[in-house]
Amino acid sequence: MKLLHVHERAAFHGGVEQIVHDTAHGLAARGWQQALLHFEPQADSDFLAPFSDASTSKNILARFNPDVVLLHKVADMDLVTSITRRYRAVRMVHDHDLVCLRQHKYFPLSGRICDKPAGWDCYKNLCFLNRNPAEGGLPVTIRTVGPQKQGIRYHRDMHRFIVGSQWMQQELVMNGIPGERIRVIHPIPASLAEIRPLPHQSDNEILYVGQVIRGKGVDLLLRALARVPQRWHATIVGAGNHLDSCRRLAKNLGIAENVEFTGWVAHQDLESYYTNAAFTVVPSRWPEPFGMVGVEAMARGRAVVGFAAGGIPDWLNNGINGVLAPAGDVDELGKAISGLLADPAHSRSLGNRAAQHAAQEFTHAAYLEAMENLLEEAA
Repeated sequence: MKLLHVHERAAFHGGVEQIVHDTAHGLAARGWQQALLHFEPQADSDFLAPFSDASTSKNILARFNPDVVLLHKVADMDLVTSITRRYRAVRMVHDHDLVCLRQHKYFPLSGRICDKPAGWDCYKNLCFLNRNPAEGGLPVTIRTVGPQKQGIRYHRDMHRFIVGSQWMQQELVMNGIPGERIRVIHPIPASLAEIRPLPHQSDNEILYVGQVIRGKGVDLLLRALARVPQRWHATIVGAGNHLDSCRRLAKNLGIAENVEFTGWVAHQDLESYYTNAAFTVVPSRWPEPFGMVGVEAMARGRAVVGFAAGGIPDWLNNGINGVLAPAGDVDELGKAISGLLADPAHSRSLGNRAAQHAAQEFTHAAYLEAMENLLEEAA
């Protein structure tokens, strides 16, 4: 079977690229011949290893002549249309870019998760205003809903859509994509198989791992911690454009002495932080398309406290492998954290069940099997 991947990038930039690479590598081991159409001038040779052919030229479509095309992150809607008209095509929707002007799927002023389709609510809630990354000129740029809705219409001939969670499936249905075309396949990277449960060494150490950007909600975690009466210490592992703001907030809340901000830490160096953690917190403000960092914590035998935001409830079962708080509810997040600090035995029990749940339900082999079945069906 011949599969052509289409993705903007051809190097390891983040979680999406890791999934693209791991998918290609796993399918190659199952006998699939694969090629990559990308638009990054400098490709990474390690990233390209699973592909027999790769190019920035659209001529690769005719040269490779795939049985099926798997589109990942693609900005060129004319390319999407031309592919769906000529080939059996599947779109893997990794994030909210297809349906959201701001790509974050939460309202900029209230921080509330958006449960509306692309349309007038984008204007009513000021989502059409985007930060201008270019130096000089106006601090914001203006986007209109028309091109966003047109981009969705460009996908009308797509054979199947793949999403990482039930929430993402509902998001596409809300925007007019037929539910029968959408499959939920949890995107599990190959690296999860290398993670093992870790012994517990602390009962009051709280761990956050991830980007420190507004959508990840570290500020919400800090406000929740300020409400916790027990003795605690928190470590925030990660970097991002919200880091300085969160440092200032911790100081203003009077909890700076209890919070350590490590900055960026290499993935291979995370084990010591997880070993020292009683449990982890995923306080996302934005609706996570899936939330892989939580599954990684579970695989290490750590209970997770998190908001019921986006795909998080797909893997976090309240009272089974962690504690869910209503999305954005800082008071309830604080109570959940306090509850685990007050009962370390319960926290460890949840962590043990989390490790079992991750080993049984979230494996790279199961992900590959589901992907292969869907692609074969499409082809």
